[in-house]
Amino acid sequence: MALLGHGQEHLQLVDHARSPFGCHQAPPCGRGQGLAARAVAGQGRGMTDILLIHGAWHGGWCWDRTAALLRAQGWRVACPDVAGDTLAACAAALSWAPVVVGHSLGGMLAEAMDPAPRVLIHLCSYLPLPGDSVASLDRLIPTPPRNWPRDDLGRLVLPPDAARAMLYDNCADADLSRLRPQPVGPLRDPLPGPRKQTTRHYVLCNRDRAILPAAQRAMLDRAPVDHLHHRPWGHSPFQSDPQGLADLINAIAR
Repeated sequence: MALLGHGQEHLQLVDHARSPFGCHQAPPCGRGQGLAARAVAGQGRGMTDILLIHGAWHGGWCWDRTAALLRAQGWRVACPDVAGDTLAACAAALSWAPVVVGHSLGGMLAEAMDPAPRVLIHLCSYLPLPGDSVASLDRLIPTPPRNWPRDDLGRLVLPPDAARAMLYDNCADADLSRLRPQPVGPLRDPLPGPRKQTTRHYVLCNRDRAILPAAQRAMLDRAPVDHLHHRPWGHSPFQSDPQGLADLINAIAR
């Protein structure tokens, strides 16, 4: 989904809980086995098994249904609200977890995390190489531009009709009132290198109207991953099929 702000910028963006940059976390569970639990116990990095990173215009709230289902399966899940004026600030605000899911713009943030997670799941997300930004990927994988308005702080505002058409076309009960303006900095900033070592999964959503399936395949061609999963979802499976998404994350995390 191409975004055009005021001026000459051409940004491809997809939608594409919570203290400031913090995590809302369920109480520790009794899971003693599985990749995430072993990694947390062995590394001593924290009490989160799975970190869910939202995309542009969203907050940790978008994961509520999926997170509840994962917690019911025994995982300790964090869904932070991520905000910042730069890519580095957003990435630095994220707490480490052995399994990280990045949706849309969240895939860029996940790739910028240091240290990298053991498993990184890209959910119909940007798949950058070092030096890439949302803007550069937009030029590499062109899509029809759209002119989004900006607020008084220069942030991009997504009109409700555009959000429903691209992000929530198959989500009858989407709450568009919760979308918030998106700072432009994280969309312009390039991903620092080198490419980190992690096991990458990519979930290609075949009904996506924000990052088109052809665009997802083009990114995969230049930035290979370890495992590719095809699903008949639109851009927001956490809203349209939270059970299916939770089951997939659960299967990968094990």
